[in-house]
Amino acid sequence: MTSKSDIPKIFTAEYYDEKYFADKVGKHYRKADGTIDHWGYFNSSGELLACQPIVEVWKKMFAPKTMLDIGAGRGVFVAYARDVGIEAVGFDFSEWAVNEGRYSRCKKEWLQVHDVTKPWPYPDKSFDLVIALDLLEHIYLDDLPFALSELYRVAKKWVFLQIAISGSGGLQGRTDEGYILKKGEPVPIQLESCAVAGHVLVQPASFWYEWLNHENWIPRRDMVNWFVSLIHSDNIKNWLLNMMIVLEKI
Repeated sequence: MTSKSDIPKIFTAEYYDEKYFADKVGKHYRKADGTIDHWGYFNSSGELLACQPIVEVWKKMFAPKTMLDIGAGRGVFVAYARDVGIEAVGFDFSEWAVNEGRYSRCKKEWLQVHDVTKPWPYPDKSFDLVIALDLLEHIYLDDLPFALSELYRVAKKWVFLQIAISGSGGLQGRTDEGYILKKGEPVPIQLESCAVAGHVLVQPASFWYEWLNHENWIPRRDMVNWFVSLIHSDNIKNWLLNMMIVLEKI
């Protein structure tokens, strides 16, 4: 095993490579005692069977004709959304995920390489439903205002977010306060086990409700409760530990 940590000072697109998504070893990081451990998704195919029931519930709840997956990774949710008749596309800034590592049933034209911190290549109000799953915690605080402004710009009616928040253990941060990493600053050794997934902005739910406050959008907690009631908990185990938010355009 390597004795060197893979944790960078800045989490760029290159960090999200085959080691991150697919291989059997993953990314190396330092534990608090200085020893080296490893983490990754260890998913060679990109398959995620829970996608099918999830997108079926989205179709029932939101009846979207179009959908955008922000930070779509290898495009598995895009492919499953297409299965149920939703015209879905997505983007991710990992070239490996979009190209070499793309999920086999996700067509090339459905997924593109793009950086969430750059202007999104879509007109205003392009999508009935915009989803961002395990994405916002990967965005540096300095870039968050722009990313959220683009999200609201391209969404027509509904937004579904799933965000890793502080206090839930594991990669989500082990304290209620969470943490904020800054570009270019070394990751403290005590946070490497949390940051190895690329999580640079891990905060409590209250932080996200404040940041997502918008005069033209309202949080629909009742819709989150409905979503949870419609799907078996085994399909969203991690989501139940984190935070789900449904936003509606008013």
